[in-house]
Amino acid sequence: MRRPVIVLGVLALVLSSAGTASAEPPLEVGAGITDLAGALGTGTVAAAERAVEDLAAEDGLVLSAVFVPSFGDAEPGAWARDSARLSGFDEDDLLLAVAVGEETFEYGFWVDEDFPLSDVDVERAVIAEVEPRLAARDRSGAVVALAEQLGGLVAAEEEAAAAAGPWSARTTILVVGGVAAVLLVAHLLSRRRSSIPS
Repeated sequence: MRRPVIVLGVLALVLSSAGTASAEPPLEVGAGITDLAGALGTGTVAAAERAVEDLAAEDGLVLSAVFVPSFGDAEPGAWARDSARLSGFDEDDLLLAVAVGEETFEYGFWVDEDFPLSDVDVERAVIAEVEPRLAARDRSGAVVALAEQLGGLVAAEEEAAAAAGPWSARTTILVVGGVAAVLLVAHLLSRRRSSIPS
């Protein structure tokens, strides 16, 4: 049985002498963007919120992103997991948690064991789309890119299923037709034998 996925990532851009940010305990968050660190500007948060809304409307996946000053001593993945549990998230939810320092960041994410996309695909999407943008301090862009990548993964799975559907139907028809032909031949041979005088 798959277990809830907890992935953590830590990237130190520059280790500076800046003051330690106050740690935020795991918390209850809603769908969408929660910015307790002031990490997203007013102009950029709208784009992230729109991407999250589009993902939910078009693909049925609920992406939530929370930005805090620090996770304290908690591992990012564990922090995301505990916050997801507090928030009552289920199989359609993905929670991205980011701790934003002056010159550093940490991130983790959580998805349920029954999330529609595979663990591997989700992890690849986060590493490819989120991590480099957080490193570039493009926090809103990280959310937008992740939402778009998740939507792309859903579309790819739907296309694969549609492509497999007709093939499966043709295979079924061929098998049923073959069985019917064999039964018909057997029936005709049986009638022929029964009609031959002994």
